[in-house]
Amino acid sequence: MWKESSPDEDSSLIARCQEGDPLAFEELVRKYQQSITNLVYHYIGYKDDVEDIAQKVFVKIYFSLPKFDIKRPFFPWLYRIAINQCYDELRQIRRRRTYTFSELNLEDSNSIEKLIGQAEPSVRSDKERAELQALLSKILGQLPDHQRRVIILRDIEAIPYVEIAGILKCTEQAARLKVFRARNRLKKILEKVLPKRQ
Repeated sequence: MWKESSPDEDSSLIARCQEGDPLAFEELVRKYQQSITNLVYHYIGYKDDVEDIAQKVFVKIYFSLPKFDIKRPFFPWLYRIAINQCYDELRQIRRRRTYTFSELNLEDSNSIEKLIGQAEPSVRSDKERAELQALLSKILGQLPDHQRRVIILRDIEAIPYVEIAGILKCTEQAARLKVFRARNRLKKILEKVLPKRQ
């Protein structure tokens, strides 16, 4: 889950890294390791591979830090590298992640679970819930990568739109539009496969 970062603290740590302080990089890793591990898990889904992939991300960060412009925000840059690494891994393993309703953020009025609720009566048993989770996983797998990415960032990681804009290198309004379009596409898929509530 996203946590607000401190730009001043990041800048200080990066400056120390660029000066060759190994302890500063260890501190940077500790600060963001859980966030990157969660992001990788949401993309990849292999518990055994998640830590290895997260480690690859930090290796790339380590070798890229000397050229990093300290005036730029660190968090979006870090997330872009992590997302690109996930795409590389997905191209190799060709597998999709299994999502569960408990991981979806319900903050927005048009969140995924609310979309499901419009089409599906309340689930009454663990078996029905498991079946619906499996169905949702398949449905999310039908989204194009760029739409799947924004659903993960917004609805699973709960990253604010302003941060998503930095990650995607677009305006905040454009980020909102991308999420809106991804949810609309997901809603259309849901309407085809789930029975309408009477």
